[in-house]
Amino acid sequence: MKPYLDIFDLRDWDLTLLKRYQPIFSKSNKTCHLCAMGPCRPTPSATPLTKGGRGGGGKCGIDEIGFKAREILLDAVIGASGHTSHAVRLIENLIVRFGKECRIDSGMHTAIVTPNATLITGCEPKNIGELRNILTYIEGQLNHLLSSINFGTEASYEDFVSKALHAGMLDNLAMEVADIAQIYAMNMPKGESNSPIVAIGLETVDTSKPVILIIGHNSSIAHEIMHIVEEKGLKDKIEVCGLCCAASDSVRHSHGFKIIGNQASQLEVIQSGIADVIILDTQCIRADVVLEARKVDSIVIATTQEMALGLKDLTDTALDEVLEYIIRNWTGIILDKKKAAEAAVKIVISEQWSVVRRKPTSHTQDPASGFLRIGRGPIRDGEIRGIAPSIVMGEIPGIIGIFGCPEEKQGSGIRGQGSEESTHQKIAKEFLNRGYIVSTGGCASMDVAKGDLFKNNPDSFDSRNLTNLGSCVSASHLIGACIKIAQIMCHRKLENNYKEIADYIINRVGAAVILWGAFTQKAFSSALGMARLGIPVIFGPMFKDYGLYLIGQDKYWQIKDARLGDTVPTGPAPQNLLCFAETIEELLPLAAKLCMRPNDTTEGRKTKLKNCIELYAAVNRVFPPDIHLFIRSNYDIPEGFEQEICRHLAINEWRPAFIPDPTIL
Repeated sequence: MKPYLDIFDLRDWDLTLLKRYQPIFSKSNKTCHLCAMGPCRPTPSATPLTKGGRGGGGKCGIDEIGFKAREILLDAVIGASGHTSHAVRLIENLIVRFGKECRIDSGMHTAIVTPNATLITGCEPKNIGELRNILTYIEGQLNHLLSSINFGTEASYEDFVSKALHAGMLDNLAMEVADIAQIYAMNMPKGESNSPIVAIGLETVDTSKPVILIIGHNSSIAHEIMHIVEEKGLKDKIEVCGLCCAASDSVRHSHGFKIIGNQASQLEVIQSGIADVIILDTQCIRADVVLEARKVDSIVIATTQEMALGLKDLTDTALDEVLEYIIRNWTGIILDKKKAAEAAVKIVISEQWSVVRRKPTSHTQDPASGFLRIGRGPIRDGEIRGIAPSIVMGEIPGIIGIFGCPEEKQGSGIRGQGSEESTHQKIAKEFLNRGYIVSTGGCASMDVAKGDLFKNNPDSFDSRNLTNLGSCVSASHLIGACIKIAQIMCHRKLENNYKEIADYIINRVGAAVILWGAFTQKAFSSALGMARLGIPVIFGPMFKDYGLYLIGQDKYWQIKDARLGDTVPTGPAPQNLLCFAETIEELLPLAAKLCMRPNDTTEGRKTKLKNCIELYAAVNRVFPPDIHLFIRSNYDIPEGFEQEICRHLAINEWRPAFIPDPTIL
């Protein structure tokens, strides 16, 4: 396969997946507004997804399924462009400060630092300049994908979904590029275990001092601010803190930086008025941030072209004039990160600002919201070699990734721990207790941190351990771990070997990712990339009407036995690639089920079935109705459940099967 995968290079793999996993388009919208000939209402067509219909209906000739699939591709491109744009801006900032030749040198930690990039492009980048070249490839691919959404272009629902999966793969690649660049340029942890634990929450910030609050994703501005603070001896005179992924990443490279919480607490933090200056980067920022900040006399400085908010561009204005304008008008744009940092620091320590600003006095401090382990970054090769056989054989029941954005209704967590566990905490605790490897990242990590889970569980990548990988782009390291498990166990190269590695993962690597809570296009595109690689993803209820599921079809549970060359029946493992759960009680047994793989040993399958049965029966008081589909022989039946399961097998006319050497290639 050629380097730098193009849109059609994995089309045959995508179509294989779509034959096995039926795409379900769940958006309720049936009216197309894409072009000026509309709006129009495409009608259903006779496809495998429908029971009939006339087809057509749209002015361009597209049918309803094609129209809905086109919207899926648009969402995927929007999401992938978000992570790509972030990676481009971040690397451009890093190149200005550290130069293109800034080395990516893992030392003894790992042989391949960028498994996603090596798998997709065939490259092993040696410096951040080469990482920028990979982003140029991604930008070109996204341009062609966006063109496919244009009037009179693509019409096939299968090809729309294939292209959406391609956008998702590019999203995963952009995430890896972004995190690897900042890890090596800003000397963040490079996969070390036993990362430091920090308290998070509003109470960690001394609000009697001037406060600079950073919101967004690009931590380079925090790096510049902390450098100035240390250089000028202001560490004891200024508080620098943040929300969302900018905070998660900033604490990885800057001691003294404070994490308040995740994006769910954004409005509450702004309205508290603790911030003298709010620095905005891009993404996950409220549209009303300037309005709410003005109500409490907080200055807002935007630092990216993507988030201009109608403010005046002061990038090329002399610094003294910048300070005067911002103090007078409360806002401004400064695209130069170093200059923006200098402006923020000078403003909060100036006598003029101390006269103008009257910080609210009604705020009261609260006990610690929780304890977060600093993002450790990639999984080391040694860790992969230690757990790979147990994962592939099923002796470790699975890898659970917990990412995504907490919902505001779950509570922001900045007002103390509260009496109730968050959803992310419950998920992590349940799977840790059952021996899974649990990894988190981004705002979900901060939600898991509302308590002592990070303090009470080691962070090496192993059974019953909890790892915080970093910000939301660090989800790429969990994907990279699955890729490296496949490489180590099947003794195959990574370079341009996507289909073989994906086939290995879907058949042998028991991993599932959970994206619970608020939902964005970025989360959607990330999930599509995981699904293309064979990693199932479960969405929370907010995804219910978002757009796409990939649901297994009973009649297609056939695989090829690589030993004999025969096509043989197998259970639905994994049963779905993209699906959703309405409640946590529904999610827990579903996640356990989606960690099953055709290659599980009997002992491994026993453990996975036991978890699935117990989690399902805890709520429903009965066995899962489809349990017979996952039992290949009597040896798979968990101890203590023999009588009930045998009765269930007899009712469903079960027939034994054998464990093949599975492949769907």
